Amino acid sequence: MLAVSVLALALGACAQAPNEPAAAGHAPVTSNRATLALDVATLSAYGWHLSEAVDSQGKPVAALRAGLGQQPLRLSFSGTSLNVSGGCNAQFGGYTLEAGALTVQGLAGTMKACSPERMRLDTEIAARLKGRLAAEVQGGAEAPRLRLATAGGDVLVFTGMPTPETRYGGPGKIVFLEIAPERAACSHPLIPDHRCLRVRERRYDASGVIQQPAADWQLLYQPIEGYAHRDGEHAIVRVKQYTDPHPPADGSSRVYILDLVVQRGR
Repeated sequence: MLAVSVLALALGACAQAPNEPAAAGHAPVTSNRATLALDVATLSAYGWHLSEAVDSQGKPVAALRAGLGQQPLRLSFSGTSLNVSGGCNAQFGGYTLEAGALTVQGLAGTMKACSPERMRLDTEIAARLKGRLAAEVQGGAEAPRLRLATAGGDVLVFTGMPTPETRYGGPGKIVFLEIAPERAACSHPLIPDHRCLRVRERRYDASGVIQQPAADWQLLYQPIEGYAHRDGEHAIVRVKQYTDPHPPADGSSRVYILDLVVQRGR
């Protein structure tokens, strides 16, 4: 409850959950294919997933192999702050830009324990993301690549994926949703026998104490991106709500993306 209190105080008011059908689509960021600049705006507009890591001889860096594929190492930039995720712990620090270079000012990190493989990834990526890195952004806005060359000669290539703020043209609104343990049957024009999440908005007072629900359970036809529901489990999640400027004809304009699982259990 203390953790929930801090979250509620920090994030403020919530928006009401909708009762609208179908999943929202993603609008393309832009059709501009010109090469992007290496600047704060470009770096902050994307999440950067590690897609290639080779040494000075062009051979794959074995120490970073686990950071490729389905659970890649990821960089995210916000202003002059850099965050690294995808290993065991979140790592974060400051950075600066100059012509052709990105300089990392030292990374700190959380200190939880994971599998040895994921913990080694933290060490290996931190050893490479330090000091002055030769940097360039390749490609246009639809599929940019961030290329970083380390002092030791390794070359790391990160593929850019538009952030939700980029995809939907602005910051999301924080909403807390309670999710019922069992899904409910609901009508979907494209999916026979579709079952929807049952949700209701939850609010917190100024002291961070959860309030009684102000609304009944509603069916949520679209998914919560990043959230995998397990039948039989009750949850409260913090999500960001966006408005899709180009929703499908049969869908909702509201999009929900998981920000944090506040609590979960049977």
